[in-house]
Amino acid sequence: MSWHAARQDFGAKAVFDNLNALAAYVATDALLDPGSSYKINRTLEIDKIKRQIGRWLLAATATTRRLKPILEEIALNLQKFVPNRSQPRKPQPKPHLSHAYK
Repeated sequence: MSWHAARQDFGAKAVFDNLNALAAYVATDALLDPGSSYKINRTLEIDKIKRQIGRWLLAATATTRRLKPILEEIALNLQKFVPNRSQPRKPQPKPHLSHAYK
């Protein structure tokens, strides 16, 4: 991959991640209660938006009439947020030497 292609790929991913975060913010603000312990599943949200983004960019048809059903569908995929749920893994030895030593 050339330097220019890598730069374009990184830029496209950054823009898409920003669109994804914006959609999650709008869907949360419009469709969820402020004190809710549920949050939008952003992995499933990426899938929903990825299906539509090409059509929206090519035809410039991202109107509010077309965005509202997507935001409602995004808000259906909720996960209960439990604070301090993650725990660090136990330290383990690596199963092999690094590539420099092979």
